[in-house]
Amino acid sequence: MNILSAIKDENLFRPFLGDDLKSWHPWFTALRALYGLPIKSPNGAERVQQCTGRPATDLPTDGFSTALFLVGRRSGKSRIAAVIGAFEALFGGHETRLAKGESGVIPVISPTKYQSSIVWKYLSAIFDAPLLQQEVIDRRDSDKVLLLRNGLEIRVLVGDWRSVRGPSVVCAIVDEVCFLGLTEESKVRSDTELVRALRPALITTKGKLIAISSKYAKKGWAYGQWLRQHGCNKGVSPSFKQAWTALVWDAPSRRMNPTLPQAEIDAAFEEDPAAARSEFGGEWREDVSEFVPRSLVESLVIVGRKELVPRDSQDYVAFTDLSGGRSDDAGLAIAHKEGRKVVLDFAKLWRAPFNPHAIVAEQAQELKRFHLLRVTGDNYSAEFLVGSFNSCGITYRKSDLPKSELYRELLPRLCSSEIELLDDEKLIDQIAGLERRTRSGGKDIIDHPPGGKDDLANVVAGVAVGVSKPKRIVGGMRGMVSDAAQAANSRIAGVIH
Repeated sequence: MNILSAIKDENLFRPFLGDDLKSWHPWFTALRALYGLPIKSPNGAERVQQCTGRPATDLPTDGFSTALFLVGRRSGKSRIAAVIGAFEALFGGHETRLAKGESGVIPVISPTKYQSSIVWKYLSAIFDAPLLQQEVIDRRDSDKVLLLRNGLEIRVLVGDWRSVRGPSVVCAIVDEVCFLGLTEESKVRSDTELVRALRPALITTKGKLIAISSKYAKKGWAYGQWLRQHGCNKGVSPSFKQAWTALVWDAPSRRMNPTLPQAEIDAAFEEDPAAARSEFGGEWREDVSEFVPRSLVESLVIVGRKELVPRDSQDYVAFTDLSGGRSDDAGLAIAHKEGRKVVLDFAKLWRAPFNPHAIVAEQAQELKRFHLLRVTGDNYSAEFLVGSFNSCGITYRKSDLPKSELYRELLPRLCSSEIELLDDEKLIDQIAGLERRTRSGGKDIIDHPPGGKDDLANVVAGVAVGVSKPKRIVGGMRGMVSDAAQAANSRIAGVIH
C-alpha cells in the first residue's frame, strides 16, 4: 500500500484529513514526488516545477531518502508530518529489516514542547481510527510514545540529539527544522547538529530523513540543502548540484493550502512585512543573520576553565543583568584585562523564578569575593537595583549603552581573539545563538532569537565593554580612578622628583 492509498482509505487516514481531500491535492503531489509515485496530470507536473525548480520528468522513480519541505504557516505541515510518521510505522516495512531483538523507532522531533504537543495530538487522532487502534499495544501520553504491534515505536520528542542516539532509527521526521536551537527548550544547537546525529542510524536502516518547516534565517542544514538542491539556484549559487539527491519542496502557504483566507495573510503583511514574507510568502528572512559563527566562539573558550580565583592585586570589573524574577533569568560576569585581552574570571546564571532581593544579595557576595564594591547593569528597574545593591554595600550604575550596542562593541574582540571565555556551555550557546536583525532605516539590532535567552551573553558583553573603558576599578575596594588621572599623577610625580 502506498501513502496516497492509505490517505484515501476510510479505515486508515481519511477520517483524520477529512471527507473533502481537494485542498490536500498540493500535498498529494509532494508525497508522490517523495515516494516515487507517478505524476501524470499536467497540474501535478506544473506544481513540481513551481515547488522544486526542476521538471517532473527528472524525478527519480524510487523517490528520495532525504526530503525538505519548506512551506508557509497554516499549510498543514504538522498534520502531514503526523501522516508520514504513521504511514512509515504501519506500512514502511521497517520491522522486516531489523535484526532479531532489535527495536526500531520513528522519532518526530520538534523544537519546542508546544510544537511537539501539537504533533502528538495529530498522531493520537490518526490512531483513534478503530482499525488503527488495534495496531497500538501501548500508548504513553506523558512520554508521547506509541508502541505498535509490529514492534516499532513512534516517539514525539523535543529536539535533543541525545534522545536519537542508540535506538535503530528507521525514519526520522523533523518538524519546524529551521527553528531548532532558537529556544532554551531545544537541546540541539542547530538543525545541522541534529541531522549529523541522525545520519549514522538512518544509513544502517536505509530510512528516510524528512524535514518540514517554514523558512527562517539563511543558515544551517536547511538553508544549505535549499542552495544545493532547489532548481532556482542553478546558475546562481556555486553550491547547486545538478544531481537530484534530495527533494527540496519550496512553496508559500496558499500554494499548499488554497483554503487559507487571503485576508489573514494580508493582515500579517501589514503588521510585520519581513516576518510575513518568511512565514506565509515562502521567503528566507533577509533581515536576520548570524551574529558570529559558533566555531569562532568555541575557539575563544579556555577548555576546563570554569572560574578564576580572585587575586588581591588584580583590578576587576563586573556587569549584572537582573529582572523581576518571574520569567527572565539573571546573570553576573566579572573580568579583568591583560594587555589588550579581556579575561573572563566569573560568569553565573540564576534561573527564574527567583526572589530578586535574594539574587542581589548573592551577587553582592560574589562581587565582594573579587574585592568589588561597584557593578554596572542595564536600565531594568534601575531605581530598585540601586537601592537593593546599596543595602548590600554595592554601588549600582546604569550602563551607558543598550544591550545591542554592547554586542556591537563585543564583536571586534571576538573576531580578533581579544577575549578569553570560560568553559560554560550555556554561555557558548547564547553568544553563538545571537542574531543580527536589520530594522527600518537600515539599523541593525543584535539580540537573542524569538523564544531564546541571552542573559549570560549580555553580562559578558557588558563586562568586556566595561573592562575596556578608560575608567577602571583600581584595587577593587579602593574606588575608581581614571587612566587619565593616573597619567597626570605620574607626570606630577616626575616633576616633583
